[in-house]
Amino acid sequence: MEILYSLATVPSSVDSITIGFFDGCHLGHKQLLTVLSSYSGTSGIITFDLHPRSILQPSLPKLITSTRERFLLLQDFQIDYLYILPFSKSFADQSAESFILSLHQILKCKRLILGYDSKLGKDGQGDAVTLKPLADSLGIEIIEVPPYKIDNEIVSSKRIRQFLIQGDLDSANRHLGHSYKYVGKIETGYGLGIQLGVATINLPQEQCLLPYGVYACEIEHNSITYQGIMNLGEAPTVGRNSLCLEAHLFDFSGNLYGETVSVIPRKFLREEKKFPSREDLSKAIRKDIAEAKAFFTTNYARKA
Repeated sequence: MEILYSLATVPSSVDSITIGFFDGCHLGHKQLLTVLSSYSGTSGIITFDLHPRSILQPSLPKLITSTRERFLLLQDFQIDYLYILPFSKSFADQSAESFILSLHQILKCKRLILGYDSKLGKDGQGDAVTLKPLADSLGIEIIEVPPYKIDNEIVSSKRIRQFLIQGDLDSANRHLGHSYKYVGKIETGYGLGIQLGVATINLPQEQCLLPYGVYACEIEHNSITYQGIMNLGEAPTVGRNSLCLEAHLFDFSGNLYGETVSVIPRKFLREEKKFPSREDLSKAIRKDIAEAKAFFTTNYARKA
């Protein structure tokens, strides 16, 4: 897959195109992208650096995947081009018809693959039905992909966000079609984990869908999976007061500062709380570790 940042940089033409934000890259998205890749000729995905609602509405829903992780997930599909376009108010004010004309004139697009709920152009006025007359006149075939359902429920980013907010990891992962994870570069912390006798890695977070608390987790680094525990929250006992993910890896010695890792929450263990002292916190962490290890012994084969 070749990554491009402007429609004008297309090397030649793109036969089949789809457009969307693809938050979570869930099973519904996978179905749409599978349809896209099934056609002969070149294929492309148009997505955006920012969620459209971050420009159009004052309150943006928290996202399932970070920008970095979303782009990485999209690169797993057998698509030729990934266009990452800047989303702005001027882009949002563009009519759906104008956008279709751009696909025709710049990309020489032959078909446009749209989801059942895809809306294009200013105020979301363009969809598979309203755009068909113009597309037909330009020789562009519009293919509308039906919703993907699990137990008669439509898979959607909105529903997955609800699962995560409720702490329902199993349902979220089932609708995603992959494990919900945090991907980021490890930053230097305050060294408090070492002081408590439990070294941790630190991934500062801008937002959080899952409830604050301690989780049994897996940590992936360089194709190796470690088991561990993670705390998601603001660490009130030590007074951090800023959102961060801290994880302790079992049976690991080494320095991961500056490395990119994936942290996968597997089971909620307890809520985050403020302990009377750091000694009490240390005791609670030891208990968390024992509970997490028991969980992995029962539910997971050893991976590292």
